[in-house]
Amino acid sequence: MQRKPVPPAPASLTRVREVRDAVPLVPEPEDDCCRRLVERADVHDRGEASAWLVFLSALGAVEEADLGYARVRDDLDRDALAGNFRENVFLAPEVLDALGDDFQSAAAIFEAVRERVPRWERTKRQDWEGFWTERVERRLDWAVLLGLAERTDGEYRAD
Repeated sequence: MQRKPVPPAPASLTRVREVRDAVPLVPEPEDDCCRRLVERADVHDRGEASAWLVFLSALGAVEEADLGYARVRDDLDRDALAGNFRENVFLAPEVLDALGDDFQSAAAIFEAVRERVPRWERTKRQDWEGFWTERVERRLDWAVLLGLAERTDGEYRAD
């Protein structure tokens, strides 16, 4: 199952480890995990913490169980994270496939993948194009962090 929430990409994988390490080793309910991320990892609020939990789960850094979330004990291997990003994050494969050898803006990449945005997502926001252009840019920034793309002057290309 692909996951949609994607928090803004941090400057380094060190930050990903910090957030992941704030998740308990023993599964706890989402509310408790969100509180821990806010208190221990300096995540802004509960909404952002929830997005981090779902996203880290998609990356394979956190496990989601019936009882809640628990951190994975294994180290965060960049290649494994990148593979899980491509496979488990909604719209990530399409965004990555839209990248080429020439640098492109996030808006241009959005245009290449816009038809993949579900109809119900289009109807629930007045400026759905702006919202999803930002979401595409988040995916592009994560692709850069995970070594799948490169960015120069606000534009992206395949790495």
